[in-house]
Amino acid sequence: MKRYFLSITVIAFLLLSCSHARQGDLLEIPIDIDQNNSLALSEIAEEITAIEMELTDESVINPQDIQRIIISENEVFIAPVKSILVFNKTGKFIRSIGSHGQGPGEYTGIDNIALDKKKRLIVSSNRKIIFYDLNGKFLKEKSFPDLPITDINYIGEELLLLVERVNSDSKGAYLRSILYQLNDELQLVDSCTIKDLYLEDSNYFYMCNYADYILKRNKSVYMYFYNGYVSIDRDYLAEKILRDTLYRFENNRLIPELKLKFKNDETGKFIYPQNIYRSSRYIFTVYYNANNPGKGYKFCYDTKTGKGYNMQGGYIDDINQIEDPVRIRPFNLDTEMFYYLHTNMKPGDLEEPNPTLYIGRLKK
Repeated sequence: MKRYFLSITVIAFLLLSCSHARQGDLLEIPIDIDQNNSLALSEIAEEITAIEMELTDESVINPQDIQRIIISENEVFIAPVKSILVFNKTGKFIRSIGSHGQGPGEYTGIDNIALDKKKRLIVSSNRKIIFYDLNGKFLKEKSFPDLPITDINYIGEELLLLVERVNSDSKGAYLRSILYQLNDELQLVDSCTIKDLYLEDSNYFYMCNYADYILKRNKSVYMYFYNGYVSIDRDYLAEKILRDTLYRFENNRLIPELKLKFKNDETGKFIYPQNIYRSSRYIFTVYYNANNPGKGYKFCYDTKTGKGYNMQGGYIDDINQIEDPVRIRPFNLDTEMFYYLHTNMKPGDLEEPNPTLYIGRLKK
């Protein structure tokens, strides 16, 4: 997490220019921020598959650099910041896709990746969208110089781009979040202004480590809108709703799905969720508590039992007997599944191996 200090007061307002439903009586998920539970993955996962990723000169993986992992029928695509690595389902390294550079089919850095129905790999790189086939052949690209892309996902027949524009001046900062829908020719089909915020005298600007914002479960698309600007001086409604609420996106409508209710911090001023997502049974979030800086909290809520687990470390993989807590992430086209990486040193290893990829399926 990066922190930037600004010296601005907050004036915030919420604008949903696309059609949206009123919040009404939202499902509220209670989170006791003073708790420190442990949660074994055997309690929430039906199964976990371990894949040892082959280490070669071309396939070195730093777990801290991973932007996204996606899986196709036969292959695993791992996207660190500066490369796209392809492995088969047994972990053997197959190939890399694209290369680092500024020419056609090249990327200056990987922001995110996605798959579409035509089995094409879509790459977001520094305001440019690149298409490859799954063998790595460059197909097409288009630059969007005015669109700082935060997240992408291919849902149905359209590519969704979540864009956050930030403009600063001597008086404050202006933040606008927009959802763009593009067709197969990368032409604009529709757009939806999610929020407009103007801030003066704010205290912090947070950048999220992972962009798990546009996710799919069954036939539903869920969206979370992270707000990197935070005021600890005022409790303002619009910003608080956005940070605490998960939305469902249907027919260009944003429908509030659920809201996090942080106990022991009723104002919500000091709690900064970085994402919210759900499976059919579980609701997850990762958040930071400014009262206890330096620690990222993980939370899981079981809608079947009504029990919540607040963790200062992470999940315990008792299935694979991993001692260190792990952080799980959802697959962007199926939130019933999750993944994480962990490096397992074996006796006799002379160098650190590539991490092992663990893929799990959640209980229903």
